[in-house]
Amino acid sequence: MNRKAFTLIELLVVIAIIAILAAILFPVFAQAKQAAKAAASLSNVKQETLGNIMYAGDFDDDLPLGTAWNTGNDQGCYGPGLCFSVWSWSIAPYVKNSQIYMDPLAVPNPKSTSLPQTNYDTYYIQYGYNYTYLSPMHVQNGPESGLSSTAVGDPADTVMISSKWANSEQKSGSDWATWFPNGQLAAAAVDSPDCWHIADWCLDSWGTSGFYQSTLLLPNVAGALTGGNSIRAANNSIVSFVDGHTKKMAPGNLAAGTNWNTTVVNSSVVINDTSKYLWDLQ
Repeated sequence: MNRKAFTLIELLVVIAIIAILAAILFPVFAQAKQAAKAAASLSNVKQETLGNIMYAGDFDDDLPLGTAWNTGNDQGCYGPGLCFSVWSWSIAPYVKNSQIYMDPLAVPNPKSTSLPQTNYDTYYIQYGYNYTYLSPMHVQNGPESGLSSTAVGDPADTVMISSKWANSEQKSGSDWATWFPNGQLAAAAVDSPDCWHIADWCLDSWGTSGFYQSTLLLPNVAGALTGGNSIRAANNSIVSFVDGHTKKMAPGNLAAGTNWNTTVVNSSVVINDTSKYLWDLQ
């Protein structure tokens, strides 16, 4: 009986075909994986936003503070009389799962050596709050004031939460605050495109040479030029609004109504069309 076998040429042709198919399909698989992570991130932001809305329903319509100090039920302390709770801790009873505070697109948090892991992940959350307008600090080093959700004139066009930098990406080694206590902690916050030119106090505006680029030394994808708003979802941020809806947004769209671009110095960013600006209460 005669037996046939692959020749060396045939075998090499088959291997070449497999290699070509792999080269075509692997990027598609990677894109599909990123799209799945972005969908999970959208779900996380949706749940966090609903948690904020439910919190307001139980607290006379007041949204949570970006940072609260010495509440008696805080997630951590820097020392006696220096205990803190960020907004994500305040809504923890409503979301009941600290894993939704971790962005699947971001660098994972390391294991904590100082706090229970749940407290650590809830503090070093990978989504940030629009504290500048929803939890304003009227003077530097002054306490933040609660805001009624009814004070927002256009809830569907006012940012509440956005994906942000991961703590393991920042190089300053500091959580950074204006003051202890009362200061705004950066760990759970993102900044609006222009916050230099408003009456209330904020960490920094978008653009070059600002806090996120020159102090935290973030990579651009983590928010160095975009006020700590990360752009990991195919150069988009994952964003929610006060009315509860969520979507992906390119930085230019998120900074609508301003002169922001990737080269403008942060102190030069200004609002030039308040009707398009998505961060204030109008």
